[in-house]
Amino acid sequence: MKDRISALMKHLGMSQKVFASEICISEGTLSSIFSGRNNVSLNTLNNIHERFPEVNMGWLMDGKGEMFNSPAPAPAKIEAGEGSSSGTPLQASGLTFQPGFAEQISASPQVHPQSVNSVSVGKNLDKPSRRIAEIRVFYDDGTFETFSAKQ
Repeated sequence: MKDRISALMKHLGMSQKVFASEICISEGTLSSIFSGRNNVSLNTLNNIHERFPEVNMGWLMDGKGEMFNSPAPAPAKIEAGEGSSSGTPLQASGLTFQPGFAEQISASPQVHPQSVNSVSVGKNLDKPSRRIAEIRVFYDDGTFETFSAKQ
């Protein structure tokens, strides 16, 4: 799996430092995965899936299928100085980072817990119904099983 993570990083044009930051793990954790000291945790897989939903998890975990569920996203440039010490642009999946980005986020309105309770939740009738295609069960010994729906 570490080779597929490395291939994904290479495709996205990300260094270990940037990729680790993108999936909310430490550089040391990612380095331990690549050196073979640690296995990829369920938390790390979940973080990759949340940050890069277009990545085919079957490919990432088992090497089956293509790297991406749909055509690969075009990498976007990350400006030098935003995570790069070399001064060369880095690539990221589908996002363009610009100076002042962090300030824009911190200036955005905050959601208060009181307002969450007043939001009504309803089913979107315009969406087509979805069916379960695959379920993965992860065990505490680091193994997992995949169950696919019969078509």
